[in-house]
Amino acid sequence: MYIFRMMFKAVLFCLCMVACNDKDSEYSVVPPEQEQESDVLQNYTELMNKTIVVPVEYEQEAEYRGSVVQIDYNTRDYVEGTEEVRMNTAYVYLPYGYDEASDQPYNVFYFVHGHGETAASFFQNENGLLRKLLDNMMANGDMAPALIVSTSYIYGAPVDYYPDADPYCKALPQELVNDLIPVVETNYRTYTESTDAAGLEASREHRAIGGFSMGAVTTWYALEYKLDCFKYFMPISSDGWSLGRFAGMTNPDETAEHLANTIRNSAFSKNDFYIWACSGTDDVAYDRIWTQVQSMAQLTDIFSVSNLTFHEQDGARHEFHSLAEYLYNALTFLFPK
Repeated sequence: MYIFRMMFKAVLFCLCMVACNDKDSEYSVVPPEQEQESDVLQNYTELMNKTIVVPVEYEQEAEYRGSVVQIDYNTRDYVEGTEEVRMNTAYVYLPYGYDEASDQPYNVFYFVHGHGETAASFFQNENGLLRKLLDNMMANGDMAPALIVSTSYIYGAPVDYYPDADPYCKALPQELVNDLIPVVETNYRTYTESTDAAGLEASREHRAIGGFSMGAVTTWYALEYKLDCFKYFMPISSDGWSLGRFAGMTNPDETAEHLANTIRNSAFSKNDFYIWACSGTDDVAYDRIWTQVQSMAQLTDIFSVSNLTFHEQDGARHEFHSLAEYLYNALTFLFPK
């Protein structure tokens, strides 16, 4: 009788194993080494890091979706310095459940597009690729729920030759701090209690800025001029142009020293900011940003792996689609659940 019972249990066990293997992968047991490979890295101890691919299902519509709101706001001409009033447009992503979570404050990530795009591109391009990514990341707890704001440096008609946008990129951080952030962070629930200089500095650890291509140029300018308002910086596929166009590549040591001196002369130390820089191995701007980052890393009194890391996406080109993998890796780290 005992032998019969043991044989019966063994048969049941085998049947269960077969049934489990027939189920969808989301219910199956994943080996520990596979789990580790699929997780987004949370800690970085090297200057150079590889990004991890976005789960295929994150390119599909999530069951629970956030919403995107258009904001038209008044600003001024900071390029010419005339202070002439004009209007600009931004778009704000509100996570699913925002309306119901009446007491929950949100981190804010400001994103700046590349040449040939607009503020609407972030949420519209490639059939809403990045909106779907955000929906899935927040639904699955990959990051803390956050407001994502897509901004634009364009004044009127876009420039034909992308380096000519440099003055507009340089002016945008001032516009964001003076005009857009007060609108966003007073109308939506954030950690900002006031939008004066003291209030923005007090809440800066809940605010990030990033951008692609010319948006990365803008991000480097934000590090130089608005460090008191942003703690996290995500330049994607371009160098800093503080010392001239493409100076981060052509004069990397001088550019690095310039940025370091800006921080040395500020009220902030190396523990008060983080630069999550990235590019793709097949990106035409890869050498521009990586050359600058390497020079910055030599100035260890200001930059170290505790506040400066570089993230390389294998095979990625200078294309919108590449942004999904950068954001998947960065936002999990900058705004952890």
